[in-house]
Amino acid sequence: MHRPVFIGAVSVGTFVAALVALVLAPQQARRTQASALATPVRPDTTGLAAAIGQAHSRLAAAEGSLADARRRAATTAASPTSEAENPAIAARRDTLSRAISDLSALLTRVETAPLSASYRALAESPQLVANARVKALLDSLAEIDRDREGFGSSGGADPVFVALTSRATEIGRAIQAIGEERREAMRRDVIKLAAATGRQTAAAAAPAVDTAMWTAELDSARARVSLTNTALTEARTAMQEYDRQVARARDVANMSAPPIALLASALIFGMMLGFGAALVDELKQPRVSDAHEVERVTGTRVLATIRPLPPIPDRGRRLADQHAPPYFDPGAGGYQLAYLHVVRTGASRLMLTIASEETAIAAVIAANLAAIAADEARSTIIVDTDSLTSPVAAALRIHAEPGIADILAGRAGWAEAVVSADVGRDRVIDVIPSGVSAGGGNPAEITELFRREIARLSRHYEAIVIVTSPQQATSGLPGVLPIPDTILCARIGKTRLSTLHKTIDAVRAAGGNPLGVMLWDAEPPAFPTPEQIARAPRPLHTTEMRALTSTR
Repeated sequence: MHRPVFIGAVSVGTFVAALVALVLAPQQARRTQASALATPVRPDTTGLAAAIGQAHSRLAAAEGSLADARRRAATTAASPTSEAENPAIAARRDTLSRAISDLSALLTRVETAPLSASYRALAESPQLVANARVKALLDSLAEIDRDREGFGSSGGADPVFVALTSRATEIGRAIQAIGEERREAMRRDVIKLAAATGRQTAAAAAPAVDTAMWTAELDSARARVSLTNTALTEARTAMQEYDRQVARARDVANMSAPPIALLASALIFGMMLGFGAALVDELKQPRVSDAHEVERVTGTRVLATIRPLPPIPDRGRRLADQHAPPYFDPGAGGYQLAYLHVVRTGASRLMLTIASEETAIAAVIAANLAAIAADEARSTIIVDTDSLTSPVAAALRIHAEPGIADILAGRAGWAEAVVSADVGRDRVIDVIPSGVSAGGGNPAEITELFRREIARLSRHYEAIVIVTSPQQATSGLPGVLPIPDTILCARIGKTRLSTLHKTIDAVRAAGGNPLGVMLWDAEPPAFPTPEQIARAPRPLHTTEMRALTSTR
């Protein structure tokens, strides 16, 4: 619960993603279904059902005609010939029979292979070639074939090609219908010739020809019934698939929730995932929660816990307190308790290294402990080693240059880098700022600098407080001091226990004495940057401070 920013960020991101998914996914599904149903058309089986009825009627007629022809053939074979048949009538009947047989063969070819070539052969047959209507249809069919040839072999998917093919089929069906009418007319003529003569001979081949003709008609009718049944089955299957697609599209269209429900679902999902992510991360790498956990895990005493205190009205009445640095409250119980732990009984000097990943926290703690030491009449100095952010200069509102970075570069000496800072109405402490360096300084060079100069500082100051980073503390800085006491700072809910434990062990291995841990249970200090500090006036140069220090 100390990580509201992380939980909020994950929750908001998940909320937006879930809301977009809940809103856009059904829309995309509906668009997909709509595009899937835009092309196909629901098959119509009415025409196919009528075609099946006609095919069955034709099959029944062919079966009846074949039965009659066989019965007449049997009767003629059994009855004697009374008189000779007229040769002209016999020749006419034979011609008609052959024409009917040829026309039936062409019609059977059209039924089995409904192509332009079959329709053209039927139209060009002697039985139909003289028909004016057939000539017109044949010319139309030839023109359509020429148009179709212009599309080549890859035009099957072109809508114009499909339309031409459908038109060609219609013309072919019309030619087929004219051929069937012509065949029926010739059959009637044959029957009339047989009735007019009144006699049949055993040697005549008419019954055999008629039987073969009706047999071919029966086969053609059966093939037509089979084709229409297959087409109807395929059409019904396509119609069922179309109905299933329509049902799925209807279900997707109905799959929509109210906006309030979508918002609530996305919000709950985001909160659950955000808290769950924080909980999993905490279980994998726990963070500092309280003093008891830190002491149990690290084996190091927690000196104090710094929490934000309510403002004290009395402090705002004094001008010195009004111009005091922010986060400056040496009278707070946490700082007083930490100072009691730091000061040993009978110790004449105080040397303390304060290390923190967020050096702004270390700077605030150092300034308050230094103020308490100055209040006990100790000559006190604060040394800042973080030349990247200059936290001490920001906390005490002083310029960051010259400082440690300038001393290392040879641009200034120790005496030139020392500045004074007010920590009360009559208390002043010395400060050696960090200076400004883009790289933050070399830890080995800073350690070597203190190794050479710590004796000089010890002769002039009774309390020395050094603000540094954990990297500097673990590189051996506390080990070169006469009193290697080190305080490590940790933020509740932010600093990982494993990192804190490793830092304490590294400081101890580098020669330091981890005196304890100070916990920071508040927002980190918001300090200005070194550039803003450089542009700002010094506190002593303000109008109020000039009025206090001017002589009358």
